[in-house]
Amino acid sequence: MLFKMLSVKAPVTSLVLKLYSIFFAKKAVAISTMMRTPATSSRGGEAVPLGTMPPYHKATPGQLQTFELPREVTVNEENSNIGKALIEAWRKDGILQIRMTPEQSDTLRQCFKTSKEFFSLPAEEKATYVDDQSFAGYIASGEEITDGIADYSEIFTITKDLGQSDPRVQNKWPCHGPCPWPNESYKDKMNHLMDILGESGEKLLKLTALGLGLANPNALTEMTEDGWHHMRILRFPQVDKTNGKGKTGRGIGSHTDYGLLVIAGQDDVGGLFVRPRVEGESLKNWQTSAAGFQEDDDKWIYVPPVENVLTVFPGESNCGKFL
Repeated sequence: MLFKMLSVKAPVTSLVLKLYSIFFAKKAVAISTMMRTPATSSRGGEAVPLGTMPPYHKATPGQLQTFELPREVTVNEENSNIGKALIEAWRKDGILQIRMTPEQSDTLRQCFKTSKEFFSLPAEEKATYVDDQSFAGYIASGEEITDGIADYSEIFTITKDLGQSDPRVQNKWPCHGPCPWPNESYKDKMNHLMDILGESGEKLLKLTALGLGLANPNALTEMTEDGWHHMRILRFPQVDKTNGKGKTGRGIGSHTDYGLLVIAGQDDVGGLFVRPRVEGESLKNWQTSAAGFQEDDDKWIYVPPVENVLTVFPGESNCGKFL
């Protein structure tokens, strides 16, 4: 799952929660002055809040399909049709939106606030929250590299929080260990967010299985049971407050994500771009790195931020970048 959060006129904050994931995306850095473009939802045709089209980027504002997930996913024709529609939207646009529940919206807003409080701490204090075995905790702006260029984002990664008594920790499994929480409030809020977004992830996988016509509607959820689900909280500085090592207007370069399914949330600053199917274009990221792929051309789809929705990307199927 991917879940990201951004803030208006302030440094961009992204909360990235990954439940199962790969997508081709890029992300831009936050800006103080932005050009506004409207976004609409094709489900019901209702109007949604304006998005923000960042400068330094050539892209077409997306008009993404928005889906309302059922309260419970049972095997019936209606849910099979929803699953088929999800698959078709991914094939066409590479991305879609789902409506948040009131609990998800409220928790997301609380986590935006909590993440801003953490990222406002002194750099030397933030740097103490790391764990070398779980690979959880803080990553400073410029420490991650995409296509040889330093990313602007600073990040807090939340992985499985496993104690020293866990056999996987004792056996030194990579990515398995304790999560270095800044405080108990941060821990409680982020874990709750992961749990309630995970519920949407389970529904999406079941609906997808139904849409694919699989005999077992739980085929995908059984494959991901007790998986390495995790969340990344990202903050992107304003363009005039970057780490000085990157590229103008670029938060994270174009890339594919790892895993099976990404669920992402952003606030009203915006900055997410995805790459749809382009005729004659072939991207085989298992043969050649997708890092930096066609990063500066005009064939990207800008994903305007929309209130009370999450964006969903299928794993290893499309390309994206972050402002």
